[in-house]
Amino acid sequence: MSEELFTDLPEAARLFAESLDPVAPAPGLKARLMTRVAQFEQLKPAADIRRDEGDWVSEIPGIAMKTLYTDIAKRTSTVLLRMDPGVTYPAHNHHGAEQCLVLKGDVRWGELVYEEGDFIVMGKGTHHPEITTVHGNLLLLVSGGLEFVHG
Repeated sequence: MSEELFTDLPEAARLFAESLDPVAPAPGLKARLMTRVAQFEQLKPAADIRRDEGDWVSEIPGIAMKTLYTDIAKRTSTVLLRMDPGVTYPAHNHHGAEQCLVLKGDVRWGELVYEEGDFIVMGKGTHHPEITTVHGNLLLLVSGGLEFVHG
């Protein structure tokens, strides 16, 4: 096919549309559309971040974090944490309970090893030793105490 054919398509579409007789919308169409709009507004999510959206922030070499949602009133934050293979996350204290789901890879401290699909909860006030990973990882963290909120 020639390139000319593709450049002429928008004009052909316009001419075709102009040649059609107008058709009245079905009765009640506007009411149905407005009902759907209202339903969407009621169900509109508090956060909607697609996989290619949001910023990955790195404050520690080899570790990046993407904030998904922060609820200031409940003092919780939800983040994705990504660690490169062989990286260590420093020891830290938990100011609120932290939930962790290993989405990919491994996470370990001491003799404990967690892999894809494993779920861990660290309680409020607990001390977390250094965390390492052999193969790298992607973690979903829900943390209390707004630990992952950076100003």
